Amino acid sequence: MSDDDLYAEIPIIDERSRHALTVAEKWIGEGIEGVAIGAAEDGGPAVVVYAVDPTSDAVRSLPKECEGLPVRVETGDAFSAED
Repeated sequence: MSDDDLYAEIPIIDERSRHALTVAEKWIGEGIEGVAIGAAEDGGPAVVVYAVDPTSDAVRSLPKECEGLPVRVETGDAFSAED
C-alpha cells in the first residue's frame, strides 16, 4: 500500500467534524480512552471512540451519531501518549 493510498482514507476535517470532536472529547473518562475523527464505512468522516471494554456502560450509553457524524467504537488495550 502506498502513502497515497493511506492518505486517501483520511477524511477531510471540516468545521462539522471539528465541532463533533469537541463534543465527543467530553465523553473521555472511565471506559473511554480517547476520541478522534476517522473514516466511516462509506469513507466519510466519523467520530471514532477508543474503549477498552465495548460492553461497558459508558460505551453503551454513547449516541449513534455526534453532530450528524456516525459514531464508531474501536476496542483494545489502554494507551497513553508519550513524548
